[in-house]
Amino acid sequence: MNGAPEFKVGLFVLACIAIVVFLSFKVNNDPSVGGATQRYNLLLPNANGIVKNGHVKMAGIPVGIIDNITLENGSAKLSLKLQGGIKVTKSASVEIKPNGILGDKYVEISPGDPKDEVLAEGSAITQFHDNGSFDAVLNQVGKIASDVGEITTALKKATTGDGNDDSPIGRILHNVEDLTADLREISENKKDKLQETIDHIHNISKNIDEFVGDESDDGFKKNWKKMAKSLGRVDSILQNVDEVTAKINQGQGTLGKLVNDETTVEELNHAIEGVNSMLDAGNKIQLSLDYHSEVMAGPLTKSYVGLNIQPGPDRYYTIQLVDDPKGSFERVDASQTTNGGSPTTTSTQTLYHNKFKFSAEFAKTFYNITVRAGVIESSGGAGVDYTMFNKKLKLSAELFGFSRSEGAYLRAYARYKFYSVFYAAAGGDDLLNTKSNPLTGTSASGFVGAGLDFTNDDLKLLLTKVPL
Repeated sequence: MNGAPEFKVGLFVLACIAIVVFLSFKVNNDPSVGGATQRYNLLLPNANGIVKNGHVKMAGIPVGIIDNITLENGSAKLSLKLQGGIKVTKSASVEIKPNGILGDKYVEISPGDPKDEVLAEGSAITQFHDNGSFDAVLNQVGKIASDVGEITTALKKATTGDGNDDSPIGRILHNVEDLTADLREISENKKDKLQETIDHIHNISKNIDEFVGDESDDGFKKNWKKMAKSLGRVDSILQNVDEVTAKINQGQGTLGKLVNDETTVEELNHAIEGVNSMLDAGNKIQLSLDYHSEVMAGPLTKSYVGLNIQPGPDRYYTIQLVDDPKGSFERVDASQTTNGGSPTTTSTQTLYHNKFKFSAEFAKTFYNITVRAGVIESSGGAGVDYTMFNKKLKLSAELFGFSRSEGAYLRAYARYKFYSVFYAAAGGDDLLNTKSNPLTGTSASGFVGAGLDFTNDDLKLLLTKVPL
C-alpha cells in the first residue's frame, strides 16, 4: 500500500503545502506571526509614499510593519508594530527613507542612547527626520533651477546690447569694456611714446647686463668677490661678538659684573641717584642779579651790585657791593704845644673816606613778610621787607651801624617793579642822623633811584638772543 501511486501523490501534495506555508512565514513582514509585539505611534506632516503594512527597519534590518495609517488633527498618524525585545528609548528618532526610485518609502528607527530611559509601549516617537523625501529633493532642485535661471537672465542682459548696470556682473563687464576701450585708445594715440618707453626699458636692461658682466678691476664681478670676502670677515666679527656676549652673560669682566652682579648694579644706581639729586638741587636754586643806583641830596649817587641765591621758595642769601659817596668819617684829636711846654690848645679834625662797603645777609620769608639779618654795608644789622600787589611793590626798612658816634643807620624805602626786570625806588637814607656833615650839610636825606633785577630765567632768555 505504501508503494501505491495515490500514497505518493498525497505525500507530494503535503510537502508542497509545507513549503508554501514556510515561505509565507519568511516573506511576511508582520512581526506578530510567531512572536510577541510592541506598538508605538508616530505623527507625520505628510504620509505620501507610505503604505499600510510597509516596512519598519532598524539599522537596515526589518523589525516591524506599519500596522495602520490614520488622520489625526490634520497630520498622518502611523501605528508601528515592532518585534518584542526591540529596545526603544526616549531619545529615539524616526527617519523616512525611500525604498527605491518608484516613490515608496519605509520607516527607519534609530533606537537612541542605550543609557536613556526605555520608551513606554504605546507612546509616541517625537523626533522625526524626512531626509529621504523625494519631494524635498525635487523642491531643492526647483530652487536651484530658479537660481540658475536668474543667473542666466542676468548674464543675458549684461552681455547683450548696451549691457545692464543693475547687476554686479553687468557692472563688471561694463568696467572691462571701458578699460579695453581706454587701452585701445592709448595704444592707438600713444604708439610712439609706448615705443620710446619700451626702448628705454631695453636700454636699462642692457646697461644692467653690462654692469653685472663688467670684469674690470672696478667692475661688479671683482667687487662682488671682494664683498664676499668681507662677508667672511663679518662672520668672524659676529663670532667675536658672540664670544664677548657669552662672557658678559657669564659675569666675566667689568661689563659682565655690571650686567649680572646685582650689588654692582645697585651701587651704580645709588651713585646715579646721588648725582641726579645734586643736579636736581642745583636746578632748583634760583639766582638773581640786582643793580640799582640812588640819587641823594648833595647831589650824591649811591650804587649797589648784588647777587641773591635762593635755594628754596621761603629763604635766600644776599651778597652785595655798595659804592657809598658818603663813605665813613673818622674823628682825630690833635694837641698843640707852645715853647716846649704842656699842650695848651686841642683841636678836632673830621676826615672823610669815600670807600666801598660790603653786605652779606640771610633772609627768611613768612607769607608776605621777609626778615633779613647779617652784615649790611660792612656793619652788623637787620632788615624787614613787606610785599604787595603780587610782589610788584616792596616796602623795606634796614637798621645797622649801631657803633657809630652819630647813632644807628636807618634806611626806609619803597620799590615798584613796573616791567619784568625794571623797578623804581624812593625813600630816606640815614633817617636817625640829624648832625651836620661837612660834605653834605645834613646826614639824613631822601633819595630816588632805579634798577635792574635779572633772574637766571631772564639771563637764559637774554643769552639766547645774543648772537654767537
